[in-house]
Amino acid sequence: MIDAHVHVWDTARRELPWLPAGHPLRRDFALTDLVEDGSLAELVLVQADSDPAEIHDLLDLAARTPAVVGVVGWFDLLGSTLDLPNDPRLVGIRSPPADQTDPEALTSPAHISGVRAATDAGLAIDLLLRPPALLGAARLADAVPQARLVLDHLGNPNSVDTDWLTGMKALAAAPNVTVKLSGTAHLPSDDFKELVGITLDLFGSERLMFGSDWPVCTLTGSRSDVVRRTAALLPPATHNDVFRGTAQRIYRPRETAP
Repeated sequence: MIDAHVHVWDTARRELPWLPAGHPLRRDFALTDLVEDGSLAELVLVQADSDPAEIHDLLDLAARTPAVVGVVGWFDLLGSTLDLPNDPRLVGIRSPPADQTDPEALTSPAHISGVRAATDAGLAIDLLLRPPALLGAARLADAVPQARLVLDHLGNPNSVDTDWLTGMKALAAAPNVTVKLSGTAHLPSDDFKELVGITLDLFGSERLMFGSDWPVCTLTGSRSDVVRRTAALLPPATHNDVFRGTAQRIYRPRETAP
């Protein structure tokens, strides 16, 4: 299995403004905390802080940890240039917009230019958005058809509503968009089942990948709980794609990208 969405952080080194003082997640989380059943499986580490220094910490950790098959780091896609480390473990960029509900932010000239530069460097682009912004992501997919866009956390829905369903249908029409079944531990079982069913129907298993969103998932359960819960909702024939194949194809090392 490849768990395509795992975070680690050291609160002495990371500001993590999205975690206020006293929040139960505002403590250190290391890969040694993730060991379950004697195995880490394989992991993609994903940015947690909008700090360009974080990528070096994640790449250093990846270099020491064979289980880490890729890193999705933060870079300013709105900047004039991308100063990327020359490390094949860097497989993607996540640079969330300031307003994750604004569809226009995805297709600003500066953002499109940044996505094109990351794409030319062989990197996938993770998108952390809310349902109202999904139509903007679909327009971005059309504007940069060579980009490998990965929608994190199913677009962060709480249930099947009009914004989410309209946006997901538009994204499904863009062949360069993949959806990550992550960030779902908090969803009630009935809502989660409906959301996964619709997403599978729209995108097919070859465009879905699994991510536990550890340690955020620990607010409601363990990483193993998330794996079992997700697997139970998917036909067995889809498991190879969702739990390994799609992540292998999308998060490939830069030197093998076209």
